[in-house]
Amino acid sequence: MFCSPCRLAAAVSLAICSVVVCADSTLEEIRVFAQDIIPDTVSISPTSKFNIEDLDSVNITTAEDILTHAPSLAVRRRFIGDPNGVVGARGSNMFQTPRTLVYVDGMPIHYHLQTRFRGSPRWSLVSPDEVQVAEVLYGPYSAEYSGNAMGAVINLKTRKPQSKRVVVEAAYFAQDYERLSIDDTFDGYRFYSGYENSYGNLGVFASYTRLENDSHPQTEFRSSITTDNSGALATGGTPVTGAIAGITEQGEPVLFFGNSGPERAITNLYKTKFVYDFDAVELRATIAYEDRTRSEERSNNFLVDAGGNSFYENSFNVDGFQYSTFEFGRSLFQDRTLERESLLLGVGARFNVSNTWIADAFYSYFDLIRDEEIRTGENPASPNFVQANNDFRARLTSYDDTGWDIFDLKFSTQSLLGDDRRRLAVGFHYDSYELNFIVDDYNSITRQRDADDADGSLFTGRGDSGGKARTYAAFVQYGMRLSDKWDLSFGLRYEDWQASDGFIAATNFGGGPNTVTFIDKVSKQGWSPKFSFTYSPSNAQNIRYSVARALRFPVVEELFLNGSDLAGGSVADPNLEPEDGVFHNLSFRQQLDTGSITLNFFYDTVEETIFNQEVAVGSGSSNTVETFLPISEVRTQGSEFVASFPSLFIDDISLTVNLVYTDTEITKNANNTDIIGNRFPRIARWRSNLLLNYNVSDVLDVGTTIRTASDTFGTLDNSDNVDRVFGTHDKFTFVGLKANWQALDDIKLSFGVDNVFDYQAYVRFPYPARTFYLSAKYLIAE
Repeated sequence: MFCSPCRLAAAVSLAICSVVVCADSTLEEIRVFAQDIIPDTVSISPTSKFNIEDLDSVNITTAEDILTHAPSLAVRRRFIGDPNGVVGARGSNMFQTPRTLVYVDGMPIHYHLQTRFRGSPRWSLVSPDEVQVAEVLYGPYSAEYSGNAMGAVINLKTRKPQSKRVVVEAAYFAQDYERLSIDDTFDGYRFYSGYENSYGNLGVFASYTRLENDSHPQTEFRSSITTDNSGALATGGTPVTGAIAGITEQGEPVLFFGNSGPERAITNLYKTKFVYDFDAVELRATIAYEDRTRSEERSNNFLVDAGGNSFYENSFNVDGFQYSTFEFGRSLFQDRTLERESLLLGVGARFNVSNTWIADAFYSYFDLIRDEEIRTGENPASPNFVQANNDFRARLTSYDDTGWDIFDLKFSTQSLLGDDRRRLAVGFHYDSYELNFIVDDYNSITRQRDADDADGSLFTGRGDSGGKARTYAAFVQYGMRLSDKWDLSFGLRYEDWQASDGFIAATNFGGGPNTVTFIDKVSKQGWSPKFSFTYSPSNAQNIRYSVARALRFPVVEELFLNGSDLAGGSVADPNLEPEDGVFHNLSFRQQLDTGSITLNFFYDTVEETIFNQEVAVGSGSSNTVETFLPISEVRTQGSEFVASFPSLFIDDISLTVNLVYTDTEITKNANNTDIIGNRFPRIARWRSNLLLNYNVSDVLDVGTTIRTASDTFGTLDNSDNVDRVFGTHDKFTFVGLKANWQALDDIKLSFGVDNVFDYQAYVRFPYPARTFYLSAKYLIAE
């Protein structure tokens, strides 16, 4: 196991026994957990920071909503309760999840075990009501953070419990969804209750969150005309009706014959936090336990045979040509269920080493207690369900001994050797990750795992795989104020990374024994220098240039996680080099009487960009293998405009607007020269956000939000150029409205609408339709 209770206890003891002096003097007026111990990190990085009160006009149901209107940030949440809320920033797209760091009170909720949608942050481990301040740092300009900050660092900071606060909140939301023969309403609710108070030196917080929602159908099933063994168009299959003619994202004709139906997501989060202040120390601890279930058991089948029955066979015939409802030998109408339990622990201590030095120690532990997904292989309503189960079995995938433990120790001073012009920060970092992906046959009739299945099988078409990765890192960040107008900052980070105990089980489709490949150990080391200077002509103006090198080491999935099926597979690469990038940012900031304006110009080049690619298997073959082969070089250049006016014209109107242009291009690629010059996938050239709020009276405020983005490509060859069909990545304009009414001193009612004009767009999967929100919040705060 990656971490034992003894190691956890030792870390707690170390954090407690090492402290000597209280650090209250470092806290800001808004007292939140995990204050910035290294102020240089924020000052030298392009930063977006706001209080939760700034988002009164946003319909917030989950933590991702807090960030949806941040500049240069893309959060793909397909539906409320989506576990795959991936994040992209600037030149890092939404599927490059290891390029984003996400912390809650210094505790990581990013998921750097996997990448793409499986590597999305664990947003459901934090409730929106906990958050007081949200901060986004763009790029790896501070040595405090690893190369995983190539995209962004997101810090969500919660209130420090100091007085009695009781919250009970209930929300209902619903969308009318009409697409591809589906005309239905999908709805859900959220319940939150929280209590916090202080008892002497001890601050206590406890909360419970439950979210339940039915999403709109996510996957739309489609098929093109099949071919026979000679390559000619096939004409077999049972004649049916109900299929809908359409096209793919490449413009190829297809028939849509169904969809996956609503996905029901149910999440229960139990959370406690403690802060203890006394003369020598401030201690903090967090415990979060999540119980989550997902299910897709109501797929929609459009196909009807001559007898009026739903058709589930493999081959169907429309207009004399044959199509298939199966993919890689399995029905697309299969049911899917997933159950997951997670435990996240964090303990920290802050203390003064001397009159000028402050230190912070923090340890976090994450354990994926249970994560099991069952795919039936065939729909239970099919007449062939029992026979298909006997012939091919269902598939059960699970994660065993999967999680991480992370430790950070940091020291900083704003007056080095008694000189207030010089500042210094040093730190040490350790992380250890373990991932074990287990695939077994599953009997859908007896509801049991096949006992004789080991290391994958002929039925599942998948093999077990996994491994470990760990990093030791040390950093130094030095700053010097040359004068009232000039300031310099230097940083250096050293990282020693190692992956070990990798195993890859390959399935033998000929019926022979499976083979298992073991990877003992691979290791890499590297230095990442940083530099920044600031020129401030006046107190209202600031010009800053920052440049940094960053190394992003592979995660376990990219190294070891393999899969295979009859049409191809996916191949990890234990010999991947780290992504190696150089990042530049030039910033201009002007403070105004009514707000501020910021301009950023950025230019990045990243070599050995790790990204999923498809490679044909053999000459002329239609089979492909997905790999994590590196792209030799990706170049990003862009500009960003941010304007914030807390008081626009009058004190009761606030406005925040941002606009970003990003041009990301593949400039070199040894593995496939055909894609050189193409746009990098899933990065919009244009994004903009607007938040406008008007305080109508002391008890009523109304607001509107606008989010826009230009279309993107989803593939490296940029062949997916059709709009508004399943599989595309469309442009969109989403308008939101919200009204908040303080009905009583302790009761607040809110009503809102997202996607007011019901704009239809896809991010491969369809975005939600027009959605209505109604919530009531009971709050007592002393």
